[in-house]
Amino acid sequence: MSQTALASALPQMTQVIEPTPPLEVLIIDDQSTARDILAAIVLTIDPRTRVHKFGHPAKALMWAASNEVDFVLTDLRMPAMDGVEVIRRLRALPHCEDIPMVVVTILDDKKIRYSALEAGATDFLNKPLDKHECLVRCRNLMTIRRQQKLLRSHAIDLQSQVENATAELKGRELQTLIMLARAGEYRDTETGNHVIRVSRLCGLIARYLGVDQPEVIETSALLHDIGKIGISDSLLLKPGRLTVSEMEIMREHTLIGHAILSEGKTHYTEKGAEIAISHHERFDGSGYPYGLVGQAIPISGRITAVADTFDALVSTRPYKHAWTRARALGFIAEQSALLFDPDCARALLDCEKDVHIILNTNQ
Repeated sequence: MSQTALASALPQMTQVIEPTPPLEVLIIDDQSTARDILAAIVLTIDPRTRVHKFGHPAKALMWAASNEVDFVLTDLRMPAMDGVEVIRRLRALPHCEDIPMVVVTILDDKKIRYSALEAGATDFLNKPLDKHECLVRCRNLMTIRRQQKLLRSHAIDLQSQVENATAELKGRELQTLIMLARAGEYRDTETGNHVIRVSRLCGLIARYLGVDQPEVIETSALLHDIGKIGISDSLLLKPGRLTVSEMEIMREHTLIGHAILSEGKTHYTEKGAEIAISHHERFDGSGYPYGLVGQAIPISGRITAVADTFDALVSTRPYKHAWTRARALGFIAEQSALLFDPDCARALLDCEKDVHIILNTNQ
C-alpha cells in the first residue's frame, strides 16, 4: 500500500497548524513497511513534516548527531542495536535532551518498558499499530514539541528585546553621567575631557588588575569630581595656589560629591559616590577627607587616585604648567607605596603605551 493510500485510510482530523517551521521527525525501524506506515501517519498530522527514515540505528545516530531532531519514533527490537540503546544515545546529544521519543514494540514486558523509560523514552506504541491511537499519540507529542519550540523562540526574542532595551538604557545613563560630569568641569578651567581621560585610565588600570566589574569603575569615575559643583567659582577659577583655609573648603568637594551621588540607586551612582569620597585618600594616610590608610581605601578610590593625579600632572592648570608624560610617570613611580597603591601605580606604568593612546585620543 502506498503512503498516499495509507494516509487516505487514516481517520481525518481537523488540524490547526501553528506558524512554526516544520518538525524534523526521525523514524528508525529495520522493516521498511513499518517505516512507511509511521511516516504516513506523521505526514497526515502535518504534511510539512520532514521525515527522515533509517533502517540502521547507527546511521540514524550519525545523522542525528549533526542535524536538528524534534521527534523520534524507534522500533524496540532491531538486530544491530535495540531501541533502548538508541534512545540512550540520542538523549546524550545536547539538542535531543528534551524532545519526545516513542518506542514501538510488540513486547509487553514491563522490565523492557522500565528500561526504555529510564533511557529516556516518552511514550510507547504497541504492534500491530492501532493507526488511530498512533495518530493521536504522535499528534499530541508533536503539538507539545511545536509549542515548546514556539515558546523557546518567543523567549529568545524577548531576551533579545530585553538586551536591546538594557543596552539603550545603559547608553542613555552613560550619556547622562557624562553630561553631569562635564557640568562640573565647565565650572572649572579644566577641559571637559579631563573626566573622560580619568575614566579611561581607571578602566585601563582596573582591567590590568583584574578587579570585578571594571566597566563600572570606569564609568563611575566620570563623576569623581562632581562635588566641585558645590565649590565657589572664586576658588575653582583662582589663578594662584589656594590658601590653607581655601584648600579646606576645596577638599569639601569629596563630601559634596558623595552626598550628591548617594541619592542614586544605580551601580554607577553607588560606585561613583565611593570614588568621589575616596579618590583623594593616599596610601600612606596623608590624604583626605578621612586619612584612610592602605587597603582601607576602596580599590576604586585607589585606582582613581593614580589616574586623576597623573592626568592632573600632564594638564595645564591656573597655578602650573603641564608636566611631560615621562615626568608624570616618574612621579607616580616615585610615590608608589607612599601616596599610591603600588599595584595601581605599577598598572599605569606597565600600560604606558595604552596611556599615551588614551591621552592622544581625548585631548
